[in-house]
Amino acid sequence: MKCVWIAVAVARLLPAADFVVQEYLPPDTRVVMGLRVRSLTESPLFQDNSASAKNMSESWTKLTAFAGFDPLHDIDEVLLASSADRQNAPALLVLRGRFNLEKLGSGAERYHGIAITRSKDKTAGVLGLIDEGTAIAGDAVLVKAAIDRRGKPVVYDGALVARVASLRERFDLWGTGERPQGFVAPGVENDQLNSIDRFEFGIRITRGLELSAEVHARSQKEADKLAASLAMLQMMAQAQSKSAKFEVTSADNTLKLSFAISEEELKKAIAAQRQQLQNKPPVQSQPTITGQPPAVAPGKQTTSPGGTSVFTLPGKGQ
Repeated sequence: MKCVWIAVAVARLLPAADFVVQEYLPPDTRVVMGLRVRSLTESPLFQDNSASAKNMSESWTKLTAFAGFDPLHDIDEVLLASSADRQNAPALLVLRGRFNLEKLGSGAERYHGIAITRSKDKTAGVLGLIDEGTAIAGDAVLVKAAIDRRGKPVVYDGALVARVASLRERFDLWGTGERPQGFVAPGVENDQLNSIDRFEFGIRITRGLELSAEVHARSQKEADKLAASLAMLQMMAQAQSKSAKFEVTSADNTLKLSFAISEEELKKAIAAQRQQLQNKPPVQSQPTITGQPPAVAPGKQTTSPGGTSVFTLPGKGQ
C-alpha cells in the first residue's frame, strides 16, 4: 500500500503532461530509460559536429520503422519501459513530439478511436497515435493495453516512479531499473555485472558533459569489486583532463560514480582526438605482385639412368 501512496504523491508533483506520459507505462515495468532528443540536437557538441549530425539524422531516418516523420526533428523525448524479466522481453516506447495525425494515420486501422499504423517491414511492432503530441510504439499487445489504460488508475512501484521523475528532470539521457528476483542476464558471464540488483544513471550534455551513476550490489564486497574495476578508468580520465572531476565511492552495498567536464575542455579533447586520427599514418598494405610467370620454352624432357634430367631444346637432336 505504501508504494501506491508514494506513486500518487509523486504524480501530483509532476506536470500534467508528464503524468500522461507515465500512465502509458506497463504496470509490470522494472526498467525505464529516457532520452531528450531535443536536448541532444540543440547541444553545442552536436551542432559543432554538423557532418556527424547530418549522417546521424540520415541513418535514423533510414532505420525508422514507421514512415512519415524524422526522429531527430519530430520527436522531443523518448521513454522506453520493459519488464526485463526474460531475454528479449518486449518494450513499450512513449514518444513526445509533433505528429501529423492526418498524414501518419491515413488508412490506418483504429483501436478505440486511436490510429494504429504498422511498421514498414511488418515485424517492428505498431505505432499508436494518441494525439498530436504523444505516440506509443512497440508490440501490438503492449500498445493496445496502454491505450486501454488511458484515464484509469494504475499501480506502479512508488520507488521506481520517484526515480524516473528525478532522472527526467535532471538529465538528457538516463535509465533506472531493478533486476527481477532470480533473473540472470543471458550471455553475461561477468559475475560483477550479475551481482547488480538495481541501477540508475544519467547523462547531461547541455553544459559540457556530466555523468552520474548509482549501482546497488548484493553485498558490500561485490560493490567494492565494482569500484576497483573503475580505478583504471578514473586514472585515464584524469590523465586526459586535469580539470575533469571523476569520483567513485562505495558504501552500504552501493557504488556511486560521478564525472564532469566543462564544455570547453570537452571540445579540446574531441579536437585533440580528431587531430590524432588525422595525423595517424595510413596503414601500408602489402605490395601486390602482378604479371605472368616466365614462359617455358617448348622442349622434351628425358631422365637418364642416373636420375639426371636432360632437356632437349627444339631443333636440337630432333
